[in-house]
Amino acid sequence: MQALSTLFPESHDDWRLLRIYVAYRVVLAFLLLILFSVSPDNLLIGGYNPPLFLVTSIIYLFLAITSFVLSKKLHTEPRLQAFFFILIDIIAITLMMHANGGPTAQLSMLYLVMVAAGNILLPGKRGSFIAAIAALAVLYEQFYFILTNAEHISAENLGQSSILGLSFFAVAVFSQLISHRFRQVEALAIHKSLEVENLQKLNEQIINRMHTGVLVVNQERHLLLLNTAAKQLLGIEDIVIGSNLKNISPILDAGLLAWRKNLMLRPLIFKSQPAFPELNVSYMKLESNNSHNSLIFLENTAQMTQKAQQLKLASLGRLTANIAHEIRNPLGAISHAAQLLNESEDINGADKRLLTIIEQHCHRVNTIIETILQLSRRQKSIPQLINLKEWLDNFIDEFLQTSPQEKQIIFHTDAPVLIRFDTDQLYQVIHNMINNALRYSAKNNHNAIEVIADVDNINQLPYVEIYDLGPGVTEDNQKNLFEPFFTTEKNGTGLGLYLARELCEANQAHLDYIPQPEGACFRITFSHPNRLI
Repeated sequence: MQALSTLFPESHDDWRLLRIYVAYRVVLAFLLLILFSVSPDNLLIGGYNPPLFLVTSIIYLFLAITSFVLSKKLHTEPRLQAFFFILIDIIAITLMMHANGGPTAQLSMLYLVMVAAGNILLPGKRGSFIAAIAALAVLYEQFYFILTNAEHISAENLGQSSILGLSFFAVAVFSQLISHRFRQVEALAIHKSLEVENLQKLNEQIINRMHTGVLVVNQERHLLLLNTAAKQLLGIEDIVIGSNLKNISPILDAGLLAWRKNLMLRPLIFKSQPAFPELNVSYMKLESNNSHNSLIFLENTAQMTQKAQQLKLASLGRLTANIAHEIRNPLGAISHAAQLLNESEDINGADKRLLTIIEQHCHRVNTIIETILQLSRRQKSIPQLINLKEWLDNFIDEFLQTSPQEKQIIFHTDAPVLIRFDTDQLYQVIHNMINNALRYSAKNNHNAIEVIADVDNINQLPYVEIYDLGPGVTEDNQKNLFEPFFTTEKNGTGLGLYLARELCEANQAHLDYIPQPEGACFRITFSHPNRLI
C-alpha cells in the first residue's frame, strides 16, 4: 500500500473532488438498487440474471457507504483512494451490465462518469489506464454475449460498443486537458493568493514597525486599523477595532471633522497625555472604490524639535560669541568701578547699598552670559547605556553628603531600569531638577522630595519622576515654564529648566511638567535603551 501511495502525490483540491465523487457513488448505488426493486414482476433492470444484479448492487451499496465513511476518517492519499474506488465502480457496473444482458446505452453511460472522474482525480497515465479498463469492460461484455448468443449478433451493437470505447478515450483526453487547465489556474490562484497574503503580512509588519502612528477610519469615523506606534503615541493600550474615534481621542475626532470641511488650515499639534511628546497630526483620504475611509498620521515631533534645537543652538552660539565680547568688557568695567567705589572712605552707608546692588546685578548678568555660552558651546552628546537605579542610588548618596542642610530624597524603583543618556549631561539635568524640587519644597516648610524610576506600561519607555511638596506651578506659568529667561524667582536666570529640556532633547528624551493636586512633578521620559545611537 505504501509503495502504491508514492505513485499518487496529492494535489491541493483532491479532497474536495474525492468527497463529491464518493457521495455520487452512494447516490448511484441507491438508485440502481431502487430501480431493480421498484417492479419485481417486470424488472426495469437486471432481468437477464436478477440474483447476480441483486447481490452486486447490495455489495456495491455497502462498499459505497463504507468508502464514504472511510474518506472522512482517512486523511491521507486521496488519489490512491480514488484509484481503488473507481476500479471497484468499473467492476460493479460491469457485473450489473452482465446481469442486465450485455451492454446497454443506459449502463454504458455510467462509464463516462467514471472515466471523467478518473482523469480529473488521476491525471496522466493513470487516467488513461482507467479509460482503457472501461473500454475493455464494455468490449468484453459485448464479445461475451456475441460468442454465447450467436443468434443475437448485431453489427450495430458491436459498432456502438466500439464507438463507446473510443468515446472513453476522448473523454479521458478532454478531461485531462480541462483538469490540467483548472490545476494550472488553481496553482496560479494559490500562488497569487500567497503573494497577496505575504505582501499583506509584509505591509502589516512595515506599518507596525513604523515610528509614525497610522489610523484608518471610515466615513462614520469608526476605527478600522491602527498600528503599534499609534497605540504608544496616544498612550492607549486597549483600543478596540470599530470604536468611535471620538472615544479614542476627541481632539483627533474634531480635527478630522474640520479637515473634511476644509476648515483646518494649520497642522494639528497636540499632546495625548501630559507626559507624552507632542504629536503632529495629518489627514489623508484613502483612495479606493466606493470607500470614504480616511488615513490619520501621528508623527512624534521630537526629531523635528531636536533638529530645530540644533539650529537654534548654532544660531545662539554665533550670537553669544558676538555679544559676549561687547557685553563683558563694559560689564567688567562697571563691576570694577563699583568695587573701587566700595573701597572709598567717602561713600556712606546708603551709597554702599547701591554699590552692592550694582555688584549683584553685574554678577547676575555675568552668570547669564556664562550659562548661554555653556549651552551654545556644549559638546555633542555621547549616550551610554546606564542602569538608572544604580546611577540614582550613587547620585543621591553623593548629593546628600555634600548638601549643607539636612534634606531627604525618597527614591522608589521596582526593578533595574536601563536608559541611554550622556552621563555628564544626565548629572547636570538631575542635579538641576532635584535642586529645584528641594528649593520649592522648602517654601512650604518641607525638606523632602520623592524620586520614582520605572518603565511605562504602554509605550515601554523608561522614565524618572521628581515630586516636590512646594506651591506648584499656576496654569498661566505652565505655558512658559520651559521658555528661556522665564522665572518666578527674584534672583533666578530663567535658564535652568530650559537648559534641562535642551539636554534631554539632545539625548532623545522629553522633559515635561505634570500637574499635581499638591506640589509639582517633572517627568523625564527616556528613549528606548536599544535605540540606535
